[in-house]
Amino acid sequence: MSPPRTIVIGPGAIGGFVAARLTEAGWPVTVLARGETGRALTTNPLVIAQDGEERPVSLRVTDDPHGDAPFDLALVCVKSMDTDGSVARLDGLLSDGAVVLSMQNGVENPARIAAILPDVLVAGVAMYLGIERLSALRIVRRPSRGPAGDERDRLVGGPPGPIGDALLAIGEACAIRVELTADPSCALWSKLIGNVCLNTVTALGRSRVGTIFASPDAVALMLALGTEVEAVASAAGVALPPDAAASYIDNARRRLPDSGGSSTLFDLQAGRPLEHDALVGAVVRIGERYGVATPVCRACLTSLNLLDANRLS
Repeated sequence: MSPPRTIVIGPGAIGGFVAARLTEAGWPVTVLARGETGRALTTNPLVIAQDGEERPVSLRVTDDPHGDAPFDLALVCVKSMDTDGSVARLDGLLSDGAVVLSMQNGVENPARIAAILPDVLVAGVAMYLGIERLSALRIVRRPSRGPAGDERDRLVGGPPGPIGDALLAIGEACAIRVELTADPSCALWSKLIGNVCLNTVTALGRSRVGTIFASPDAVALMLALGTEVEAVASAAGVALPPDAAASYIDNARRRLPDSGGSSTLFDLQAGRPLEHDALVGAVVRIGERYGVATPVCRACLTSLNLLDANRLS
């Protein structure tokens, strides 16, 4: 079968990496971008750096994708605060039976996308990819690895069927392992634990992974945050594995490179808007909905709000 005609919305760290790999694999890929990033990628290749090697990839980038429509597959890779406006631009551009995958952090985006595009298949994907965007034209990938050096990065989502088929094809083209699940909500909440734990503490501490795991107090804070996510997920009817937060922290300590970080840390260092409201903020919001107290998440949310406000001062 021919690769699906694909549109990638948002050529940031995840979107840029996936668009580059799909393009290299021969997929017909259109990248929707505007502003400085769009102008830069229109005239220059995107460079993917990994393990000392650099691979420049020229992308098809446009601010008006109508000429390339209809699209069979849409990958939403923008920050959560840009979801509504970006997804609205897909109206009228998708084929019958199109699949839309949210490759974003957080647990709320798939429902928001489905409300805007009610006639297509929508699902969220838990992205476990160690990627940092250094500039509009440069991305560095630092994959997590096992003791034998094998890559542990993966994409988790589903359910099986058209959505699962699309995800498997993406994984094959990008050389990333895919885990299909009948219940994507569990995968997204499991990823949320990691995001809330690691993103929050690395950003507040302005520290990389090695520094965080060398601090018992930082690890204790991660566990307290993750435990609150577990409680909120349970109240929302999501059956996470037992001790999901502790398991995440133990696994992350073993598999993440010391030089790694988080998207929130990288955005903070680059002066970009922070995505914390879709992560720790979502835990506070959903906790309120179900009557679950989240004092640690709330305190960290307040601190991140201040950091985000001060980036423009």
